[in-house]
Amino acid sequence: MKKSVGFCAFVSAALCTACGPPPQEFASGTAIENVAVVDVAAGSVTEGRTVVVQGRRIAAVVSPDDLALGDAVERIDAGGGYLIPGLWDMHVHELSPGFEPALRVYIANGVTGVRDMWGGLDVSREAQQAIAAGERVGPRSIVAGNITDGANAWWPGSVIADTPERGRFVVDSLADAGAGFVKVYSALEADAFAAIAERAAARGIDVAGHVPFTVTAGEASDAGMRSMTHMFGVVESCSSNDADVRALRAEWMADRAEGGGFTDPFFNPDLYRAIVDAADDDACRELLAQLAGNGTWLTPTLTVLSSMASLHRLREEDDPRLQYMPQPIVASWQVRMPQMAADTPENIEARERFFDRQLAVTGMAAAAGVGILAGTDTPNPFVYPGFSLHDELELLVRAGLSSRDALAAATTAPAEFLGATDSLGTVAAGMLADLVLLEANPFDDIGNTRRIALVVANGRFFARPELDALLEEVRSERAGG
Repeated sequence: MKKSVGFCAFVSAALCTACGPPPQEFASGTAIENVAVVDVAAGSVTEGRTVVVQGRRIAAVVSPDDLALGDAVERIDAGGGYLIPGLWDMHVHELSPGFEPALRVYIANGVTGVRDMWGGLDVSREAQQAIAAGERVGPRSIVAGNITDGANAWWPGSVIADTPERGRFVVDSLADAGAGFVKVYSALEADAFAAIAERAAARGIDVAGHVPFTVTAGEASDAGMRSMTHMFGVVESCSSNDADVRALRAEWMADRAEGGGFTDPFFNPDLYRAIVDAADDDACRELLAQLAGNGTWLTPTLTVLSSMASLHRLREEDDPRLQYMPQPIVASWQVRMPQMAADTPENIEARERFFDRQLAVTGMAAAAGVGILAGTDTPNPFVYPGFSLHDELELLVRAGLSSRDALAAATTAPAEFLGATDSLGTVAAGMLADLVLLEANPFDDIGNTRRIALVVANGRFFARPELDALLEEVRSERAGG
């Protein structure tokens, strides 16, 4: 009996469909089963997946029906929890005095990567080697080296770039030493800053940090500044008196250089009132469009800005996270706190109004398409390694970002900013095994990023009991030290 060619083709296709591709076989590794995979970029969740980790990479993210796991594979039941990429804090001072405990606290809070805005390159390199070898627990990091500032540098230990020639030399030195980027600061003169930006572009190294007092945020963006911190310069240019504010700051800095009276050019209630009273949303939208067009990123660091606005009511004994902070750092907080606590009601109101404006401009920036990076500026007063990254995400939502966009600021956005989308920011095969398992969906409530059941840092697994043990180690060391 003859059968038609069409019938045979139909049967053949049906058989192929029924057979399907063979399952992926794994004889070793760790499988996270029954997990909901969070795609931050797409804003979607895929339930019932199995994620296989081998070494330091994700080997597979598939349906369990498409897997064949050998007896040697360790299996972890996620219980339907939500798996997100490891979190990044894009503004820290990791190598502050007594920094080593902070490395463990980052991991205990799901922070698997940090951008260190000021740290010794040799010390950082040593720490990263120890972490990679499994001798120390901590996040991966990208480090600036020393701050680059002008002749009237704010911080001792800054590298001075008081001329264009010196600025170019500093960039070359940092690039040759392996710095991840150039951290610029507020006292740079305009010509030195321009030279730094130009040489950095030629050397293929980013410029990030403070917008110098001598240039506007728009000028810094046009010069090629890759990311701006604290909204410094941005909020000022979102008012109609930016030039007056910059002139006043220049006058104060000149007085400081000559040994005259000290006026804080950063956290000053008189400046706050001037900027907020002259708020100009039209000018702001124009600036933010410029930043978005230039690909300039913002790291608002709302956590530290909130702390500076609230020091009059913050008290050490009220925060249990203090037990994980090194004593030298807590001692350094005492310098500013008495002054803030004794401030006048008028100045307190000015600080709070200014923070509200910083929140508003952050929301406007995100809406305008400016890239937002989550960063905290730990360990400034009441800004805690690891813990405060979750504060930052909640403040970004308060500023107007969706939970998805806030989560992106700590996952997909850092990956994009660092040029590492092939290895970071996504739960997918081939990516680095930096993962956080949550008990609840972070898209429903960004506060769910605190509900951590498991952390995978560079392929190293830390279940909840091990995370708690890390925190207890740090607490005990502090209590005994």
